Amino acid sequence: MMISRGLFGWSPPNIQPLTPVSEVSEPPESPSPYLDANADATRAAAAAEEEAEMEEDEEQEDAEPPPAAVPFSRLFACADRIDWALMAVGAVAAAAHGAALVVYLNYFGKVVNLLSLHRFDEKVFDEFKKHALYIIYIASGVFVAGWIEVSCWILTGERQTAVIRSKYVQVLLNQDMSFFDTYGNNGDIVSQVLSDVLLIQSALSEKVGNYIHNMATFFGGLIIGLINCWQIALLTLATGPLIVAAGGISNIFLHRLAENIQDAYAEAASIAEQVSFPS
Repeated sequence: MMISRGLFGWSPPNIQPLTPVSEVSEPPESPSPYLDANADATRAAAAAEEEAEMEEDEEQEDAEPPPAAVPFSRLFACADRIDWALMAVGAVAAAAHGAALVVYLNYFGKVVNLLSLHRFDEKVFDEFKKHALYIIYIASGVFVAGWIEVSCWILTGERQTAVIRSKYVQVLLNQDMSFFDTYGNNGDIVSQVLSDVLLIQSALSEKVGNYIHNMATFFGGLIIGLINCWQIALLTLATGPLIVAAGGISNIFLHRLAENIQDAYAEAASIAEQVSFPS
């Protein structure tokens, strides 16, 4: 046996030190099936939450922003020179039609004042006849102005909506075939476009003329009231905000009702097309 020599000529044999009891590795414990099941369930729940969050993020990224509000001037985007001429004549006729009501009420009030005098001499009769003729002239003017107003606005509404329909067909024909496979296989788009065109036609043919008509009536009545009796006119004007608030609230409800009706028509058209042309 060879003994290695160290610093002083010899060294003890290579004896490994004993390992302490505390450092001795213990055998691994047997895994518990309950712990593994709970861990798997936890990992599955965490994975499901991550997938749900990723899907929500993707949906938020893919979600298109709501369309911006179109200004009022874009309502007449398809109007040409003839349409602008018709709208100008219709606007003047609508203003005259609206102001005629106030003028008529003014002369009617004067007639009532003459009747309240309880005198029927020649002077009163002449005044009565003069005011009656004014009322007849106003009625004739209202008939002419109303006919021009309705005719011009209906004609320009039909012309502009015809242009909108033709442009829609052109845009639809320029689409790729994939568009018809994805979006054109149901009646949602067609029904929505048709309903939108009808709304535009209703706005051009009726609502714009009625707006001018009513505004002329309002300002004409305010001017006549301030001329005749400004105290009562100011008292009546104080109720204006309440009338505007009531009109705004009713307009909100009518707008929501129109949206619900439009969605119902679109869904009904889609169901009808699926029944008529089953896949």
